[in-house]
Amino acid sequence: MNLNPSLAPAAGQTVQVIGFGRRLVAYIIDAIVLNVVSGCLGFAIGAASLPAAASSREASAGANLVAGLLGLLIGVVYFVAFWATTGQTLGKMALGIKVISTDGSPVSWGKAIVRYVGYIISGLVLFLGFIWVAFDARRQGWHDKIAGTYVVRKEVHFSAADAVTFVPSDAGSGVVWVVLAVILVLVVPICTIAMLLLLGPVVGNVFSNIVLNL
Repeated sequence: MNLNPSLAPAAGQTVQVIGFGRRLVAYIIDAIVLNVVSGCLGFAIGAASLPAAASSREASAGANLVAGLLGLLIGVVYFVAFWATTGQTLGKMALGIKVISTDGSPVSWGKAIVRYVGYIISGLVLFLGFIWVAFDARRQGWHDKIAGTYVVRKEVHFSAADAVTFVPSDAGSGVVWVVLAVILVLVVPICTIAMLLLLGPVVGNVFSNIVLNL
């Protein structure tokens, strides 16, 4: 009889891979954070370039381009840095989940960059790469498959040597979340555009009056 625990066979481990719903909520939190940061940055750049922009369309277009590029850069750094350092963006921290490699190791910087490229690919075709999460047996989107990652609970740890069984955390509810996601994808942009068209001139006039009265 073998009494040495170091020689005993490893027990199997069941790991829940996180489904579409919780990941969607985490992404919405991340999007809110990035929009707030980008909005503040755009406002600061707009205010700083206002004197030049008032007399030159080129200066105004240049300021908008700089704000857009910086916003894009912030988004890239945000996701890549969080994935590579903690495996958790702020949204995933709030939901208690994390990104790991399929062998259980932390996400490397190279893999984080590849995953972000996968994010872009997942969103190119009507967000089908993200919606794929709801139906995939291991709840992987295209970006997860490209980079070789899973999304799991933050306390999960395993290695490539472990006998692991992966089960979806949201079995049976994927279709509901996809319907909600489609509604969000269609309704949110429409409402945002409508609000901008309605309030844009008002906000512009208020800001112009404030500047003129300074």
